[in-house]
Amino acid sequence: MHAIWLTFSKNDREYLKKIIDEISEKYHAPKFEPHITVYGLVDSKLSLIDDIAKRVVFDCNSFFVEKSEILQSKELWKTVYLELKANDQLKLMYKNLRKHFEKISKYEFNPHISLIYKNLPVEEKLKIINNLDIKSEFLVNNLAIQKFFPDVEKWKIVKEYNLI
Repeated sequence: MHAIWLTFSKNDREYLKKIIDEISEKYHAPKFEPHITVYGLVDSKLSLIDDIAKRVVFDCNSFFVEKSEILQSKELWKTVYLELKANDQLKLMYKNLRKHFEKISKYEFNPHISLIYKNLPVEEKLKIINNLDIKSEFLVNNLAIQKFFPDVEKWKIVKEYNLI
């Protein structure tokens, strides 16, 4: 299984990684790379996903995503997360991937950046949110294919494509 991620410029990756690592350490949660899952769990050969990803990023420029708010949910993959404002580039990226993958896998895109994966009481999640002061914009400059494992710390980026 693979997921298609959008990843960030070096500075924004380091900025987000520091936040994720600090929260993960405090709550004994797995650490992971900052990302936006633009298309989730595709059960297909890497070579097919690679061919499609190359077509999708062809002629794509890097772009900024904007934070809407910091939220929490009962869903593990969105324990505490930055909800993002949908923009034309995010919508187009998802639309182009969906066109190729929807027969293999259905995925409802809700642009966000997760900050922790752990089942926590609501009070703890709200405490995390209240202690965060996060900037509002991040530069997306890569599309990546991530090899999915149930164990978050085994996740691995297996292919990466620079956006122009």
